[in-house]
Amino acid sequence: MDKIIAWWGKGIFVSLCVSIVLLGIGPLESSLPGARVSAWSVSRTTFFLWLVWKLLTRLHYGSWELGFIKQAVPIPLILFFTFVTLSLLPDFRAAGDYRYFFFGSMHYLMILDLFSDPKKWRLALNLLALLPGLLAVRGILYDPLVLDLDQMRRFGYPLPHPNIAGYSFAITLPLCFALAVGKGGRMRALSVLSWGAQLLGLMLTYSRGSWLGWCASIFSFGVMLKRWRETWIILTIVGILLSFATPLQERLLTLVRPQTDFSINERMQAMEAGLRLGLDHPVLGVGYGRGRLREGLRELYQGTETDVIRIAHTHNMYIELFAETGLLGLSALIWLLGHALTRALSNASSLQGEDRIFQFGIAASWIAFAVTGLGDVPFFHHEIRILFFTLLALTYLHDHKALQQRTFSLPAWLNLLS
Repeated sequence: MDKIIAWWGKGIFVSLCVSIVLLGIGPLESSLPGARVSAWSVSRTTFFLWLVWKLLTRLHYGSWELGFIKQAVPIPLILFFTFVTLSLLPDFRAAGDYRYFFFGSMHYLMILDLFSDPKKWRLALNLLALLPGLLAVRGILYDPLVLDLDQMRRFGYPLPHPNIAGYSFAITLPLCFALAVGKGGRMRALSVLSWGAQLLGLMLTYSRGSWLGWCASIFSFGVMLKRWRETWIILTIVGILLSFATPLQERLLTLVRPQTDFSINERMQAMEAGLRLGLDHPVLGVGYGRGRLREGLRELYQGTETDVIRIAHTHNMYIELFAETGLLGLSALIWLLGHALTRALSNASSLQGEDRIFQFGIAASWIAFAVTGLGDVPFFHHEIRILFFTLLALTYLHDHKALQQRTFSLPAWLNLLS
């Protein structure tokens, strides 16, 4: 039984690594109908295997102990999960998105449990930072016409939508930049190549919210590190790219003249509708998920001729959660984002060298996530949701005090699996 438990744990660790790899390279498809492997599908399946592993461990060793201390699950995350759940009571109708949210939260626990070892933590960080460069290459090889800027073909494949790709790149680019600054030799060269590919992919998504999120992250990274030379080099490269790419300029200028862009006007209407719905249900909203949102909008705008009741989401993370989970859910999320940012900065203050730079990269990624959320809703996209919970786990795992206080009830030779 000892060997079975040990190898089962190793298999779960490998499965979680596969899910992180798929976050970087995108879902894999085959010629068979429905045969699609993604970070979400691997994580969901791994969760059930993880439960069985914990049950076997309990039966054999008499302990439910996990590979992390309770401080690794912060209060704002507990409150956020609680308020999202309460928003669906007294019944759980139209709760499909909640199911995805639940599995994402369980992904967080699995990463905490199996990546608490510093070497495994570093492995996960490197995979998140470097592999999205392959995602950019893969998308360009699939549709080389995205490089023809005159056609303004948006980069998306292999992810479902260009905005999802843009959100992903905005989060992982600061991590890759941190590797490029903190490392040397071949790792720095590899990081620079991946960073260049990711930046190109980000530009080709034409996702304005992701552009703003990335700009905020790179500026904040420069402030934290006080490395203005690298920051100005990056901004110069982007400026040169924009000077030769008229479609990118025009897309960017729509932020200054929003009345000239139909999609922005449409999104503003959706945000206004979501805000109105939240004001009518200010405590716990109408219930988490797109189905409950549409039900609330249909009831609110009943008898009026408007297309807003058919929107997929409000294109704003904060308004969306206000409408669906009320002030309680929104406040918990804002607290969680602020808490994760301050945790990364606190970790950086106690570290030196490359570890300090990596923590600044994580902090910059949180800034990118928060700013990009002004134009998109990440929790309804499988890849971004899994990326969010993975980054969150890595943020709370790298607490030197917590790592020193970790306790296990399992045999010493099984600690390596936790």
